[in-house]
Amino acid sequence: MSLPIADLKRKATPGEVDCYRDSFNSKSSESKQKQIDDNKEVCKEWAATDSYSDKDSFGYGVCCDIFDLCGGMSGWVIFLIILIILLCLAGAAAAFYFFYYKRKMGGSDEEKEIESADTVNSKHDISVDSY
Repeated sequence: MSLPIADLKRKATPGEVDCYRDSFNSKSSESKQKQIDDNKEVCKEWAATDSYSDKDSFGYGVCCDIFDLCGGMSGWVIFLIILIILLCLAGAAAAFYFFYYKRKMGGSDEEKEIESADTVNSKHDISVDSY
């Protein structure tokens, strides 16, 4: 039994969507899937109307909230994508700093080892005669 399109366009009264959700959740999974399949076309027609953007409409409550037929990404998915991109950029900046910029500005670690191993120019001489 599909819902009439005019019924989906109207404003939902308080508690109406919750009552419909309770009756929907009390059904078996096969019955739920049959009801979703019966209403897919009606929900697609409703999505093409102006009442699609009205979150207080009965159609939004039924098609989007209960049947979960409305597409789109939720806010937390977008937030996670942005967070992953920022972490990748931070990793790239850290790699640039450690592997390129630090060595270019301060010299490489190999040069420091060579300088410390060079004892010819050191100020401290150890005489061989003292042993």
